[in-house]
Order: sequence, then structure tokens, then C-alpha cells
Amino acid sequence: MGENLEKTVFGYAETIRPGELVLVEYTSKEPVYLLLYEVLKYARHNGLPYVIVDVLDGLHVVRAQFRFAGLDTSPIDGAPVIKIGGRLDTGRVLAKIDEVTELPILKRRFMELLESIGEEMGRESLIRIVIGATELLQQLESDPMRREEFFASIIRPMVGNPRSRGLVFINRKRVEGPCIKEVEEISTRVLRTRVEDGRFVVEVVKSIYFDEYGTEVAFEPGTMGGGQNDGE
Repeated sequence: MGENLEKTVFGYAETIRPGELVLVEYTSKEPVYLLLYEVLKYARHNGLPYVIVDVLDGLHVVRAQFRFAGLDTSPIDGAPVIKIGGRLDTGRVLAKIDEVTELPILKRRFMELLESIGEEMGRESLIRIVIGATELLQQLESDPMRREEFFASIIRPMVGNPRSRGLVFINRKRVEGPCIKEVEEISTRVLRTRVEDGRFVVEVVKSIYFDEYGTEVAFEPGTMGGGQNDGE
């Protein structure tokens, strides 16, 4: 089952085209770190460059979840990281952007860093993984003008960019109303997670391919874990 799961996740990842933005909607009750683990394994297995955008220390929490679950933490430890806000360095932090509330500065620095990392890695399609976006979106929920500025200047321009593919994780129970709806509207695919009958299930609820709607991947107990961690 473990090999079949890997083939399924890897096969689906192959269909994601440069310029796409994939949204993963989860809740606090679900082990969404398992999906991230498979994505990182896919990138490393295929030699694909990836960068993790760590917003407000979200990556620190995910790494701890990897370690507690007995999963290999090296895909995070060795990953190039752009850190936005927060205090805890996780992964190979290349740059920090502290001005989370100053959107023009955030936009300029973020775009410059992505361009620089993309050129350094020398590949056409960098995988951009955003962890901790929930906390940032919560700050924008009560300010419609800043929210629109954020989406207009940072998020929408990334869709269709042939230099990267984006994957963002958002807790759908903590971000409500216009924010989550806007991200769903912009995203080319939306994956929604749940726990059902003892399985962690990922369902496609939106896609550029109509025949994918309703497709599910299930993580069965015992099919993951047991990898080498850092010994902590």
C-alpha cells in the first residue's frame, strides 16, 4: 500500500503544470503534514528544486510533527527557506522578511528573492511551498483594502508564472469569509482533507481538469512513518 500511495501522489504531482497554484485546505484535526511529506519526497526523488516559504514560524511546527511521527526531517532541514516574520529559524534560511504588515515591502522583497533563488537553481519550474499562510490571512480578514492589495500584488501575479508551481496550506476552519473564498477562486486546484474511517483522505474539489473532480487519495495507517530523523 505504501508503494501504491507513493505512485498515486507522485503521478498526480506530475500533472501539475508550471504556473499553477494548488491550495490544500485542512483542519487542525487532520495530519496534513503527511501530504507535505509526500510532496517533499516527490521533489527530492525527481531532483526538482523547491523552496519553502515559512510564514510566522509555521515550518517549525511542521518539522516537529515530522519528528514526532518518525518521519525523515532532512527534506525540511536542507530546504532553502524564505522566512516571513516569526523568530524560529527552520531549514536553510536564505533570507528573512520582517515587514509582514508593510505589503509593498513584502511584495518587493518576496519577488526579488524568488527570482534570485530560481536563477540560482537554474530550473524552469521551481516548486514553491507556503507554510503558515493561515496566520497571515487572519491578519487581513478585517481589512478589505489591505486584503485586496495583498491578493492583487502578491498572489494573483504568481498564477500563470512559468518559472514556478505553488502549493499553499491553509486551515479552512481558521480562515473564513472573503479570504478563503478569494484563495479558492485564484487557485487552479483545491484539495480538501478529512479523516474518515481511520484514513487520512485528500479529495480534489477543484481542478483545471474536470475529470479530476471528486478524485480521492487515502493515507492508510501504517503506510508511512518510521523514517530516519535527526536523532532529537
